[in-house]
Amino acid sequence: MKFIYSVFVFFLLMSCGAQEKNPDLIWIIPASDFERQDFPISIIVPEDVNIDKGVPILVEVEGDRRVEIPCQISVGEEKKLSWVVPGITKANQERQFELRFKKGKIEIPSISVEQNDTTLLISKGEQAILHYRYSELPAPAGQSELFGRSGFIHPLYALSGESLTWAQPADHVHHVGLWNPWTRVTWKGNHTDFWNLGAGLGTVGFKEVLSMESGAVYAEFRVTQDHIAFVPPKPVKDGEADRSKEVIVIEEEWIIRVWNINDGYLLDFTSLIRNVLDESISLDAYRYGGGLGYRATSKWNKNNSTVLSSEGKTRIDGDATRAKWCWISGDLEGTYTGLLFMSDSNNYDFPQPMRIWPDDSNDIGHQFFEFTPIREKAWILDAGETYSQKYRIWVKEGQLSEDKAEQQWLQYIGAMDQKNSYLSQ
Repeated sequence: MKFIYSVFVFFLLMSCGAQEKNPDLIWIIPASDFERQDFPISIIVPEDVNIDKGVPILVEVEGDRRVEIPCQISVGEEKKLSWVVPGITKANQERQFELRFKKGKIEIPSISVEQNDTTLLISKGEQAILHYRYSELPAPAGQSELFGRSGFIHPLYALSGESLTWAQPADHVHHVGLWNPWTRVTWKGNHTDFWNLGAGLGTVGFKEVLSMESGAVYAEFRVTQDHIAFVPPKPVKDGEADRSKEVIVIEEEWIIRVWNINDGYLLDFTSLIRNVLDESISLDAYRYGGGLGYRATSKWNKNNSTVLSSEGKTRIDGDATRAKWCWISGDLEGTYTGLLFMSDSNNYDFPQPMRIWPDDSNDIGHQFFEFTPIREKAWILDAGETYSQKYRIWVKEGQLSEDKAEQQWLQYIGAMDQKNSYLSQ
């Protein structure tokens, strides 16, 4: 496993010498035709910038006004500088930032990822944000061993500390918080269901931690997991002989990044799937599977939670419709809390169809949501090729207007990994 040790800073007072020194780089954030607020950005650092000569100091310059901004530099395939552009950025407004380096002590990261015996944990100070389960969560008592699995996020926490997810509920034991297996996969004449574990056709399992990164601006981990077919299917009744062999059909990499912002937190979810076979795979059309699935807390029901999509759809009429974003929210032990699910505009069959449970689900109206890229048409994965799906989740307290949700989605699709204007000194 590769550990990425980021260089990061907090709000520090700069010395006069550091202020007078010419910047190593100057960035100008281009103007946009819509207002933005507290949006994260990552910039590829040019090769001629030596990032090893000290602690990075990022300063916003506005006339004579200079404000230091927390930043984070990571070194992977590319050197990247990341920060959250603070406050309100008005429509048609440019903002200028300068990067310098100075000698100093590296501070303790304000948002971190750690590994324990069962999970990877991302937290902000003492506040837990999420657990990624890399060890198998056993099947509940009385259920088939087939329902044990790894490779999912649970719990995902609200700011209050309450869990926003539910794993292995009695009504759908194969539901595990935040996860994304494919339901109907055709490969070499076989038909595998990686979603409905009780069928004994397949599963998804954690394979390896690739990297973990902590810092002042974000925490991130990268993991791989395998989509494993059982050929022939595993027995679903006790006492039957198990003659199945395990065949890895799809290799997947998850990149999970949580941004340190003032109003809640942002979770960027990237799934990279690769067909490891020597011929194409069909992710067959079905009403659920793949994309990004969410089983909400058991404390939400039809009386205390709601759904609103970018197209104005609700639980009553939202299922099978398409959307750029979807806001799922409700009362959680006295605190109104919600999750804004956003889909990248480059995702397959964007804007993607959704699976939204109606308000009479399980009689009391439990919440289930999914962006479902294969709801209306199959997705063919060519042999050896890799495909990506990207989503962002904004977890926050309080109500959210449609205009604010749209602003967040526009920020998401427009701000990441830009090569903004820069001047190398």
